[in-house]
Amino acid sequence: MIPIESESVSLVFNPEGGHLDDVVFRAGGQALRPMHRAPWRGGPGRAPEALPSDTPTILRSLAGDFFCAPFTNDPADGPAHGETANGLWDEAGRETLAEGGLCARFTLRPLVSGARVRKEFVLRAGHPVLYQRHVFEGGEGALPVAHHAMIHVPGGAALSFSPKAFGATPPTPLEPDPSAGRSILAYPQRFADLAALRLAADGGTVDATHYPFARDHEDLVALCEPADAVIGWAAALAAADGFLFFALKPAAVLPQTVLWMSNGGRDYSPFSGRHRAVLGIEETRAYFHLGSAASAAPNPFSDAGLATTLALAPGRVCDIRYAFGAVPAPEGWSRVAAIDVGPAALTLRDVGGATLGVPFDAGWLAAPAMTG
Repeated sequence: MIPIESESVSLVFNPEGGHLDDVVFRAGGQALRPMHRAPWRGGPGRAPEALPSDTPTILRSLAGDFFCAPFTNDPADGPAHGETANGLWDEAGRETLAEGGLCARFTLRPLVSGARVRKEFVLRAGHPVLYQRHVFEGGEGALPVAHHAMIHVPGGAALSFSPKAFGATPPTPLEPDPSAGRSILAYPQRFADLAALRLAADGGTVDATHYPFARDHEDLVALCEPADAVIGWAAALAAADGFLFFALKPAAVLPQTVLWMSNGGRDYSPFSGRHRAVLGIEETRAYFHLGSAASAAPNPFSDAGLATTLALAPGRVCDIRYAFGAVPAPEGWSRVAAIDVGPAALTLRDVGGATLGVPFDAGWLAAPAMTG
């Protein structure tokens, strides 16, 4: 475990799978921990549980955020979510930034579709934001990728997003076997409003802009960017838990936001019905989690003009940028209505009209994604 720390952000990097453990944002005189850590990982006063020897690294390490390449649960692709989420990462150096903060770099030992993969964290002085970068050098083929950020909201969260073109559920439920788990949404469905998702049981609807919205279920939806979107954002106002989480991405590079709604709907180990109030806000370039073959083939997302894979090639460099952060939940706020991105700051706006400024490096998201 490798600690990385600045005055505004700290985390513990797990080189086994590249998961981010114990991410802390310091803002407004508070230390905020919005990110999820799987219960079997242990915690204060609790040692990690002994898991069967064949438990994949991705489950052993499950915490915070990790990068998926490929973004997959297809056994034909190898381990779930690829070597980036299961393989070993080596530290490749650190530097102190001139304006304060630091940059930490890592390199993945195994190649991914023949590509060398590098990871970079940037922590800027005064910014309650973790900036991330993943760079693929060379390789060959079509590769679905994603960030897999997870927050824990036992007190509930009001969700909001930049405008989307449409949303959809996968072709089949996340948990189709009732002896193993439960999904409650209708699959497949296409929708225009996250506040009116159809349920499988009776055709009624549920408002998923507040999570959790039900108990004992495991569900997944994707929100797809408009073709002209520049920056996509997500926000979760968890007033009872004391934080406002936000995330930003270059929309053309990561054109889908997948929401993994994990609230006690998996009965099998190590989930065992106790993985609750977890929300994955996963920024993706993929056709759901269905793997390389499904993402490379024509699919409803690519038919809508959205990229669902990276095109790797010898001599090509693919640069994936992403940033997320947290601030104390502002008193009296009910839901984020907008996030305006300026050159040096974000302006978060509540539906009631109140605003909050947060230091932010917008240039981080503007770098060219593909060269060569």
